[in-house]
Amino acid sequence: MLLLAIGAASCGDVSNAPAPAPGPGALTITTTSLPAGTENQPYATTLGASGGITPYAWSVNPALPANLQLDSATGAITGTPTAQDASTYTFTLLDSSVPNQTIQQPLLLTINSAPVPPTITTPSLPPGTVNQIYPPNTVLEASGGTPPYTWSVNPALPNGLQLNLVSSGSISGTPQAGTNGTAAYTFTVLDSTVPFNLTNNKQLTLTINLTVPTLAITFPTGSTLPDANVNTLYNRTLLASGGTPPYTWSVSPALPTWLQLDAATGTLSGTPTATATITRTYTVRDSTLPTNRTTSRSITIRVRN
Repeated sequence: MLLLAIGAASCGDVSNAPAPAPGPGALTITTTSLPAGTENQPYATTLGASGGITPYAWSVNPALPANLQLDSATGAITGTPTAQDASTYTFTLLDSSVPNQTIQQPLLLTINSAPVPPTITTPSLPPGTVNQIYPPNTVLEASGGTPPYTWSVNPALPNGLQLNLVSSGSISGTPQAGTNGTAAYTFTVLDSTVPFNLTNNKQLTLTINLTVPTLAITFPTGSTLPDANVNTLYNRTLLASGGTPPYTWSVSPALPTWLQLDAATGTLSGTPTATATITRTYTVRDSTLPTNRTTSRSITIRVRN
């Protein structure tokens, strides 16, 4: 009787039976957006997924842009796109369940146009003079790309001159003895485009004079400036060359109240209210050391109706 009871108990007890294996979780594409790419720059991203049973198999419709590939086993998208684009692609994921699970996800892929490299816009460099401070406010300029810019030059500037490499691109200093002459320098600008900096260069000629050139007023070329008109804004700029910039302008005797002279730029501006003939002596002073040089000229402005 005892054996029969034990046998009967053994046949009916299922408390120690192993639990059935859980089924695969729901297959999910976890990538909800794709990073934008840039024309002619490497692109790389990997689609994400969860659930189901690996290994997975990926596919896409329609085909990705030229030079981009989808790895069917890993979901990696790599390559270098060659054209601007903004299209939606349907990605399909198939797992290894029996039967297979499958899911689709439409995703927008944007390929931006290639950024424009910076361009050096400085047309020329002012000349310097041995043992004289190089013209202040000489700053290389650029446009395009992504500021801030970093500058370099090859070969090195003449002894005594320095190029501020970061941001400003200014040239400063005092050319030393033995640096006189004319030479070409290649200036390079590097921008801050991410992930790859863009660059460009330009060759500029720099002349270092042995002695200070003669200071001269170059505009106007004669003794008269263009006429002014009553009740019309007048604006003309006196120009000088030679000497050692920067220049400072002055006039004697004083101008009429409607007309002002900017001492730093040599600009004459104002609005006349009546006809007149205004003759004054204009003087430009340079920055030559140890003694400034000056030159003067009598110049006339006629105000007409």
